[in-house]
Amino acid sequence: MKKTLRLLFFFLLFAVTAGAQNNNQTYAEKAAEIQKEVWGTTVPEFAATTVPANLSNESAVVFAKSFSMQRSLTNKFKFMIITASSTTRVLKLTTFHQRVKINDKSALEDFSTISYQKRLDESVHFMSAKFSKIHDTYIGAKIIKPAGKQIIVNTSEEVLIKNEKNDQVSKLAISDLQVGDILDYYVSTVDISEDANADNFTDNDQVFVLAGEYPVLYSSYDFQYAKKDIVKHICANGAPQFDVSTNSAGDQIYSLKVRNQAKYSSEFWISKFRQFPYIEISSSHTMGFVKFVSGGKAGESAAERLQANKALFEGAFVERELPYFNDVVDRLKKYFDGKKNIKAAPLDSVMKVLYNIRKGMVLGSYSKDDVGKVDEINYRRMAAKANTVIMSMALNDLKIDHDVLLVCSRNSNTLDNIFNYSDFDACIRINDTKPLYMFFDDATTHFNEIPQRFQGEKVIVLTPKRESGTKYSFTEGTAVLPVMAAAANTINEDIRVSLLPANMQKLKIQRLVKQTGAMRHDDQLNLLPVIDIDNALMELSKSEKLEKRLAENPETKKLRDDFSYAFSDDQSKAVKKFTAEIKSQYEQEPTQVADCKIISAGLDNSSPVFQYSESFVLDNLVKKAGNNYIIDAGKLAGSFYKLEEKERKRTFDVYMPCSRSFKYTISIAVPQGYIAKGLEEIAAKKTNKTGSFSSEATLNGNTLTIVMTRVYNNNFEKAENWALLTEVIDASSGFNTQKILLEKKS
Repeated sequence: MKKTLRLLFFFLLFAVTAGAQNNNQTYAEKAAEIQKEVWGTTVPEFAATTVPANLSNESAVVFAKSFSMQRSLTNKFKFMIITASSTTRVLKLTTFHQRVKINDKSALEDFSTISYQKRLDESVHFMSAKFSKIHDTYIGAKIIKPAGKQIIVNTSEEVLIKNEKNDQVSKLAISDLQVGDILDYYVSTVDISEDANADNFTDNDQVFVLAGEYPVLYSSYDFQYAKKDIVKHICANGAPQFDVSTNSAGDQIYSLKVRNQAKYSSEFWISKFRQFPYIEISSSHTMGFVKFVSGGKAGESAAERLQANKALFEGAFVERELPYFNDVVDRLKKYFDGKKNIKAAPLDSVMKVLYNIRKGMVLGSYSKDDVGKVDEINYRRMAAKANTVIMSMALNDLKIDHDVLLVCSRNSNTLDNIFNYSDFDACIRINDTKPLYMFFDDATTHFNEIPQRFQGEKVIVLTPKRESGTKYSFTEGTAVLPVMAAAANTINEDIRVSLLPANMQKLKIQRLVKQTGAMRHDDQLNLLPVIDIDNALMELSKSEKLEKRLAENPETKKLRDDFSYAFSDDQSKAVKKFTAEIKSQYEQEPTQVADCKIISAGLDNSSPVFQYSESFVLDNLVKKAGNNYIIDAGKLAGSFYKLEEKERKRTFDVYMPCSRSFKYTISIAVPQGYIAKGLEEIAAKKTNKTGSFSSEATLNGNTLTIVMTRVYNNNFEKAENWALLTEVIDASSGFNTQKILLEKKS
């Protein structure tokens, strides 16, 4: 290990020296020196050529991989025209190096290209000073043939996917790579930043899951930090601990060596940070004031880390620092025309209005930057913890019994493995006859809707009590959030199909889609115009129209015309958005897209169904066979996931998006003079405790109707139920292969 560390630090020292003293080097010269340093080392694991016998059937085997990083900081003076300024210069050097044996075509495809950000220069000039923010990447690759011959890949043959002055993105094809070869490659990055915000725990965060799609025989992780840096880390889910030491200069060294890392067959329905060991490490030189919540100190327990972050959240309950919590209460009184009417109204109705008021206040507010990126507005998320604090204060003012819940996403770490303050979210639970929930998420989230990533999760329950304007106290408990039933998350599609008389190998499709619960969010965000969401949010809370809100904001007052144009332009892109949705559903480009309509926006729980319709023509789903036609009827519902052979054996639990149900009613108009055959083969049924699938076809006159349903009962299944779940998955993907023959009458 000492030899490896000496090697690592020699390379890092070289890189620092090169960066400081050889600024006149060309990119090619720097790349050549880095290549010499990386491949000029003799680490035994990176010389391996023989795969262990027990791994001979693996698609690929990683002999060795390593990641090394060094951060250093210096203070620099920037001389401007009339004054001087001090800034912190951060230099970060990283190298990822991997040696892998390619055993089949699937792995060959995975490793046949390397894409990377070659250069990104986001430096800014202020008066006569330049504040650097530069990222450079250097790569190298060599192929070791079975007979031992080594071929160095010519990295100058890269293809620049993006080639702007300060922004270059490249792709390198490993053209000589074949099954049976060994690929040895590295990616080195040099980041220089004089950004005032560069030295913080979040931007310096490094996370590594100690598992992968391919077996890894040996891996190493090495980090070097300055003597006075504050370093925090976590080794979660059984990951081995870092070996911590210092060098002669007092720099902090964190090293970890792992042999025989865990392997998973694919990333299908897994939650990496719940199911596999991982490490996370970060540092800051200047953020000592947050050391008490940094976590990861020697001997610190998970409970202590959680307590520290929880204390930071509780410390945000200071009314004088968030005086605008009163705004939402004042707007509520205005909505109901007085406090008396609020008390007279049902609690759930009042809480829904309060929630919609706050959502409208946050998501109905725009900055000058939004006018240039309207296509991103629908995807904004509310700051969950900040809005939870504000709403809890408002509820306290209204004397509404409620709790604050702290929760982690089921796609991320658990509460026990909280590392950063950003690792958990918060929400409100109103204590009524039935609990009512306020989740501060995106514009399409309803009052009393639990986002799917939080369903079934353990929560910390904090019951706040106002002691004064500067202090709240909390009692603490735990609970588990409910999981919505499959019937709450639905897709129901009515698909009417006819063959075009002028070309019967083209299908005219009229499609009506109805979606509820978690199944509606993606299409709502993709298809709803920004102005429609804005208008709906304002209507729900009886708030001001866009023009007035823009005029009252000094930042957007002069941009009202620009916003009006941008929002109108977004509306004009409806057909383009629907076309993209259709292409995603059917995996082909539609033509003659028309009659695109939003029937119901579904932005409120009083009208929770999102509905839209469209008309279009598809090719490639009809084949001519003599005088007859064969329709790929099973593909008219879209494409369903088909398991790869390697995914059929599973030892890890199954994290699905949510419990959900689907129904597709496909009506095919049989052309005059033709007979529909193959109805019997479509009939299928599979039901078990994980879910169900059914399909049937009937003929009434010249209308052939296919009804297909599938249901996943739970959002989580134990690994022992995987075989049952595969039955439902296979039945669904099997439906995609079903065909209908239209036979010409004799």
